[in-house]
Amino acid sequence: MPVFPRQGFLWGVGAIAAPLIGAIPAQAATLGIGATAAQETYYLSEFLAGRSIGTAKEAETVDYLSQRLSSFGYTPELQPFTYTFRGQEFTSYNVIAERQGTSSDKQIIIGAHYDTAPSSATLDRSGLEGTNDNSSGVGVLLELAERLQENTNLTVKFVFFGAEEIGLIGSRYYANSLSPEEVRNTAVMVNLDSLVLGDKLYLHAGRGATDKPDWFRFRDLTLEIAAEYGIAAETNPGLNPDYPAGTGCCSDLEAFDFLMPVVAAEATNWDIGDLDGYTQTSNPAVPGGATWHIPSLDNREFINTVFPGLIEQRTRDYTLIFDTFIDRVDADRTIVPEPTSFLGLVVGAGSGYLMLRRRRSAVK
Repeated sequence: MPVFPRQGFLWGVGAIAAPLIGAIPAQAATLGIGATAAQETYYLSEFLAGRSIGTAKEAETVDYLSQRLSSFGYTPELQPFTYTFRGQEFTSYNVIAERQGTSSDKQIIIGAHYDTAPSSATLDRSGLEGTNDNSSGVGVLLELAERLQENTNLTVKFVFFGAEEIGLIGSRYYANSLSPEEVRNTAVMVNLDSLVLGDKLYLHAGRGATDKPDWFRFRDLTLEIAAEYGIAAETNPGLNPDYPAGTGCCSDLEAFDFLMPVVAAEATNWDIGDLDGYTQTSNPAVPGGATWHIPSLDNREFINTVFPGLIEQRTRDYTLIFDTFIDRVDADRTIVPEPTSFLGLVVGAGSGYLMLRRRRSAVK
């Protein structure tokens, strides 16, 4: 989450990724909510560690995400972008999947970055699993994509961003590629980053909400949903004046902030350290209280040893919150106009009921 060679990609790695995909259930949505998210988190950590910019693992991750989305019935789009890092030019990709809405030109964007931090002169990160940052966000995003059926009113776009760890490059490129009309028609952008390791589960608005208070309503909705399910959730208390109360920072949400309403999800602890969200936990087993970009700490084994069950709990909680959030925003008639006919109203209400029923029945 905090922002800190070879040019191009290896498209032959699909042959490597394909045999491993069998480890992930093809119809994981039937396993109970959060099961796919947890399994995908483990998969990326184990098989796609060291997926930083310009590496074979980055290319393999792009192939893997494309294949998973295809298996869910999407036609994924690869959005290439080039940039210079440490004096060298690279090409990376955003991976985009879309469910076209049926009765509105409005859309929801939900994103998570898939890359891990690159190695430095003093730390080899070629084996960095990035279980928290950000296998967890990718895992939840994949399950949300699988669960979403084709009877939504709004268009929903799932975007897996590249090159976040070196300055939000992929998300900024994607945001800049949106036309003024697309920006106007985006109801909300949701960012999923570092969802597991932290004392608390957080839901924030973007800083733009401080100037447009109505934008807080989407963050408020997520907090209401969490409360309904008995999930303990908080928002930035604003103890540090550099970070306004109720808002998040320091991840791909910043590429969209001030353009549209934003909801940012993360696990950390805004009450300790420098009160900026970078100190994740008060647990003494975590040196310095943070695991960002440290291969020996941000991995499955360490997290499961110090925080047993937390990967499964947090990925389930966030999946449940945002699966429900999509339903609620999609049904919001201030965003989606009422059908123009009585028949349309009946059909719209019926499809909304079936969608809610489908999702609720999956909660176990």
